[in-house]
Amino acid sequence: MSRKRTRSLVALIPIAVIAAIVAFLPNWDNSPAPLPVVPPSAPAIATPTPTSAESAAPTPTAPTTPANEFTAAAAVAAALPLVDVGQEIPPYRRSSFGTAWTDIDGNGCRQRDDVLARDLVDVVLAENSCTVLSGVLEHDPYTGQRIIFQHDRIAEPGNRGSQGVQTEHIFSLYAAFVGGAWAWTPERRLEFANTLENLIAVQGSANESKGEDGPAKWLPPVETGYLCTYVLKYTQIAQTWGLAVDVADRDALVHTLTVCGDPS
Repeated sequence: MSRKRTRSLVALIPIAVIAAIVAFLPNWDNSPAPLPVVPPSAPAIATPTPTSAESAAPTPTAPTTPANEFTAAAAVAAALPLVDVGQEIPPYRRSSFGTAWTDIDGNGCRQRDDVLARDLVDVVLAENSCTVLSGVLEHDPYTGQRIIFQHDRIAEPGNRGSQGVQTEHIFSLYAAFVGGAWAWTPERRLEFANTLENLIAVQGSANESKGEDGPAKWLPPVETGYLCTYVLKYTQIAQTWGLAVDVADRDALVHTLTVCGDPS
C-alpha cells in the first residue's frame, strides 16, 4: 500500500467514529428542551393541635361602632325597671338632694363652675380661680346656638347674665326621685345631684322649657345634633344609678335609640 493511500485511511477514521456516535444518539435534532430545574420545596411544618383551653378562647370582635352602641343602648333601655305607679312615696323637694352645686369632688370649686369651665371656651375666671366670669358656649346642645356667657357681675346690657347659660341635669332630679332616689340616703342623693356625668351647660331658656320632663315629653331637636347623645346618656345614667323610668319614657328611649342606631 502506498503512503498516499495510508494517509487517506487515517484521515477517514475520525469521521467514522463521529458518525457511529451520532447513530447511537436518538432524536439528536428533535430532542425536547431540557426541563426547568425546580428548587426543592420547603419541608412541611406540622400545625400544632390547639389545646382545650386555646379552643375555648373567645374570638376577638370588631370595635364597637357608634351605630352598634346606640343599638346596644336600646336593648338596655328596654330592660330598665319601671316606676311602680301604685307605690306611695314622699313628696319631691329639691332640698332632698342637698345644697345645689356642692363641691363633691373636693377641688375647691362649685360643681356649676366646674361644668361651665368644662363646656365653655375662652373662659375667664374670677380671682378665686373658680367662678366663671365669662366664656362662650360654642354650640348649645339644646338649641344649636352660640351663646356668650357673662356672669351677673360683669353682664352687659342685653345679656341675660348668669342665667343665660345654666347647668342642666340630663336626668332630672324629679325623675330620679320618682325612679327610686326617694329611698336613697341623703349622701347618695347629694352625689347624684352633683355628679358631672349628669350635668351639662345649656341655654337658660331651653333648660327652663324642658323643666322636669322626661324623654316622652321633651327631647333636643334633631337639628342640634345632640338628640342621639342625649338619649344615650339618659339611658346610661339610669342604668348606672339603678333608676326606674315610666313606660312612656322607656318607650321614647327605645324608639329614639333604635333610630339612632339605624338611621336608614
